[in-house]
Amino acid sequence: MSSLQKELFKKRNVTEEKDQQDENDDLAPLQGPSLFKRRQKLDKYAPVSWDKYFDTCQDIAIPNTSDVFRVYRIDGSANTNTPVFIFHHGAGHSGLSFALTASHIKEMTDGQCSIVALDARGHGDTQTSNDTDYSLNTLSDDLVNVIQALYDGQDTPDLILVGHSMGGSVVVDVTSRKRLKNVVGVCVLDVVEGSAMDALSSMTSILNTRPQQFKNIEQAVQWSVRSNTLRNLESAKVSVPPLVKSAGDDALVWKTDLIKTKPFWTEWFTDLSNKFLACPAAKLLILAGTDRLDKPLMIGQMQGKFQLHIIPEAGHFLQEDAPVNTARSLVEFWRRNKRLVLPPKVQIK
Repeated sequence: MSSLQKELFKKRNVTEEKDQQDENDDLAPLQGPSLFKRRQKLDKYAPVSWDKYFDTCQDIAIPNTSDVFRVYRIDGSANTNTPVFIFHHGAGHSGLSFALTASHIKEMTDGQCSIVALDARGHGDTQTSNDTDYSLNTLSDDLVNVIQALYDGQDTPDLILVGHSMGGSVVVDVTSRKRLKNVVGVCVLDVVEGSAMDALSSMTSILNTRPQQFKNIEQAVQWSVRSNTLRNLESAKVSVPPLVKSAGDDALVWKTDLIKTKPFWTEWFTDLSNKFLACPAAKLLILAGTDRLDKPLMIGQMQGKFQLHIIPEAGHFLQEDAPVNTARSLVEFWRRNKRLVLPPKVQIK
């Protein structure tokens, strides 16, 4: 059993054990002296705005479509030698999953690097004409279209594409098919074809253990950390709020119905390892724990075809659980692989 499967089963057990507890937890309406305790709980899990971590938030309209993609940005210094980190989240999450990691990259690089984190279709605050088309080709088209719209009429800067889980499949697909210019690096976060395919058989039962609704945002944040889905409360307070929406009657439900992504699961991960190894760019794989490499990746690692970094203290959402470690790995990856800028030639007379 892979570490991903073990974490999924552990998460299911934790959730089942706390189902009854959550029904009567401190965030439910209380009366009398308990109100003060409830207020303290609400404050502990209160949402935090995106602008604590990103500089700007934009809605990018894709030409000749009705699609509008939400992106969060950090604008680096005006230096053509620094890249733009493009972040693509996993299924059921949003660009704010990278909020803390992005903030730490900004700090570690003294604001040199630009950062873009988008909400994929059917996620966060992005709106498209078909929010349930999660095919790999469509998601790849979306990423390409967003980047082209962002830099319309400008020279495309060097890009480092970073994808978590489902997003890892997207950035690998785009890079391996050379859909974008100037991709100097591709980074995949906690997804390996072999273990991902093995885990799919148990995914439906795991999803069925999730609560269907919450009374308020604070309760959703609380559940995310109590269930061990996220292990970092600071990150959960900014990344969880965009995942839910009002359903009336003082209830919040998930924006993304993950069961509707099921027809695309196999497509996302099939041949992922070979495509990753074939990417015409520097490659980095960051895993949580000691997830077993499949055969193509094991051979590729021995041949030095990619860099591997393990974050043992993190869960599946390593960019949220261990943002400092993740940011440091990404910054070191950039510095190790950045383009060498040669001085202009001087003619000797």
